[in-house]
Amino acid sequence: MRKIFPILSLQLKSFFKTPGALVLMFIMPVLFSWIFGGMSADSEQNKPVVNIVGDRTEASAQITKLLKKNRNFKWETATLKKARENVSNEKSIAAVVISEDIEKRLTEQQTLFDVIVQKKSQEYLALSAHLKGTARLVSSSYQAADSLEAAAFPNILAAVVEQKGVVVEKQTLDKDPNNHVAINLMVVGFAIMFMMFGLSGAASAILDERRAGTWGRLLISPARKHEIIIGYLSSYFLMGWIQFAVLLIAMRLMFGTGWGKLSYLVPFASLVILSVVGFGLMVAGLVKTKQQAMALNAILIVSTCMLGGVYWPLDIVPEMMQKIALAVPQSWAMSGFKEIMSGSLHSATLINDSLALFVFTVLFFAIGLRGIKFE
Repeated sequence: MRKIFPILSLQLKSFFKTPGALVLMFIMPVLFSWIFGGMSADSEQNKPVVNIVGDRTEASAQITKLLKKNRNFKWETATLKKARENVSNEKSIAAVVISEDIEKRLTEQQTLFDVIVQKKSQEYLALSAHLKGTARLVSSSYQAADSLEAAAFPNILAAVVEQKGVVVEKQTLDKDPNNHVAINLMVVGFAIMFMMFGLSGAASAILDERRAGTWGRLLISPARKHEIIIGYLSSYFLMGWIQFAVLLIAMRLMFGTGWGKLSYLVPFASLVILSVVGFGLMVAGLVKTKQQAMALNAILIVSTCMLGGVYWPLDIVPEMMQKIALAVPQSWAMSGFKEIMSGSLHSATLINDSLALFVFTVLFFAIGLRGIKFE
């Protein structure tokens, strides 16, 4: 330990003396989180607008109420002409037309809603999933009312609208109503991305030290090889935790956000940071110069963050992309943080996320240590 600590201390001192590294590890994540987190905090103004076009029938009124139970959108009723104008002018992402012959469509098993859309944006993909679910619910209600009197269908829909099942499910998934999970995940996403850039850059410093002779002098020192590598990796791990802790404090001060139980957050965050350290070591072991490491980092980090749900929730991407996302560690990290920060704490999900990250970590370290030349 006496030989490891000086190496760890030296790496930390050299890191904190570099202004660019400080900007990348601390200022940029906080700045991005403040800008985009502030936008998310004002979620009511940022909700995408969806127009509803319906008639004056009771069934149409109840279906409208059923659609509005999804509070992720701002629902506005409009005439067909006005709805077309809003979509054309991009004042609304889509318009949902509830047909006058809704019961006929149900009988003939036709499409229930006519949707007016100009472009299939990310918000529209989320809306489409909600519309399909609502259509299935309306169809089930109609089948249940088929054997009853004519007025039974609107009455059953009204009963469905009054059900609190959606709210209860949301409370189950997010136990703390004051915990802004979306903002927290955005902050964590930025933290992971900039941590990967910062720690990968720090790990690739080994390449410069090898060229400058520092690495060779360490190898002929009384310290053993495993003590040298532990000293380096411990410094990178500590850097990651310092960055993560700074972000936790900053977001607490700016948005008053909560982070779930620390007994779950600390070990899981440690595993994520260890995985990022392994990633940086792997890149350093695969290339020969720091310039090559920077180029490879830019490609790998940005692409895997896009796939892993760092920039946007994976719920809104196609199913095929969700399956591909399982091949990158960021998706498992974001899934685990979501479980912890929302308060749901499903043990099976957390265990799966942790095991997947552990496998990635072992793989990264195996490739990195194999590529590092102790000479």
